[in-house]
Amino acid sequence: MDNSRFWIWMTAIILCAFSPIKTAFADQTDIIRPEKTALTVTTMSPKMMEWDNTLLATGNIVAWQEANVSTEASGLSITRVLVDVGDKVDKGQLLAELQNHTLESELAQASAELVQAIAQREEARADAERARKLQKSAALSAQQITQYLITAKIAEARVKAHEAKVSSAQFRLSQTQIVAPDAGTITIRQATLGHVVSPGDILFKLNRQDRMEWRGELPSNELAQIQPGQKVKLSINGQDVVTGQVRQVAPTVDQKTRNGLVYVDLPDAPSIRAGMFASGNITISQRKGLAVPLSALLLQDGAAFVSRVGPDNKIVQTKVTVGSQVDGWVPILNGLQPEDSIVVSGVSFLSEGDSVRIASHQAD
Repeated sequence: MDNSRFWIWMTAIILCAFSPIKTAFADQTDIIRPEKTALTVTTMSPKMMEWDNTLLATGNIVAWQEANVSTEASGLSITRVLVDVGDKVDKGQLLAELQNHTLESELAQASAELVQAIAQREEARADAERARKLQKSAALSAQQITQYLITAKIAEARVKAHEAKVSSAQFRLSQTQIVAPDAGTITIRQATLGHVVSPGDILFKLNRQDRMEWRGELPSNELAQIQPGQKVKLSINGQDVVTGQVRQVAPTVDQKTRNGLVYVDLPDAPSIRAGMFASGNITISQRKGLAVPLSALLLQDGAAFVSRVGPDNKIVQTKVTVGSQVDGWVPILNGLQPEDSIVVSGVSFLSEGDSVRIASHQAD
């Protein structure tokens, strides 16, 4: 036998000898491989709770009504400014004064002319009364009597004209006293000392009665579900939630955006300021159903799952339909039964079919 055939036969013999040994080691490896350790979990059953059906809107906080404080006076300078931005004022409170010496003189002159006109009227009345008594006698002619009666009427008209003149002077003088048309807070002050005013000049702006409102914007198809009196929870710049109430719904919608406004009355709170942006949840109805903690949900591929524990303590990944989160709880619209047992937390570490040990089961 040549050397090449000899080594071929020797190799074959060696391989056959080691083959059972390899198989034995492989079988023993399969036998000693440890099973996956069961995780310890806490479970609970879905909780029955009530939650609000809401519509989300966004918008700005504005003053309920902003009053413009102006004057009808002309050519008069401001001599005193008594309030500033942020001051709270009462209805009728004096805010500023205009120079009034000229108008006081005009009023004094008009009042003096009125006194003179009244005296002339009394004299004319007396003459007319004597003329009437002498009508049946021949002491006065008919022409003279008529003249006395006409003079009395002219005197009466002159008094009324001077009364109107006095009233006009009094009104112009009152315009030098700039007063608050309503109670509220000064939001804008344009009045400055020495400024010469013109009719219609806006000297102050006033937030009437310190009432604030939120104007939420909604699509027209959702606007029909809003009614006055509905509750609204506002989130303002990450601050605590503020609760308001729908006062009215706009009767029209914007032609470009097809959105409409909802007017919501807000409580008096220092944290609420005009110009703030806020998002709000408008409660349109309430419903009752099952809910689970937010920690029990696994969000994957745009869907929500819970880890349900089967009778054999095996995990069953169950797809559920959820609503909007409410105080850490998520409504389950479909996919669970009241008697189901679900894992409370750590669901991201669990997979379909995993064995678990239940440490405790939380009550509702």
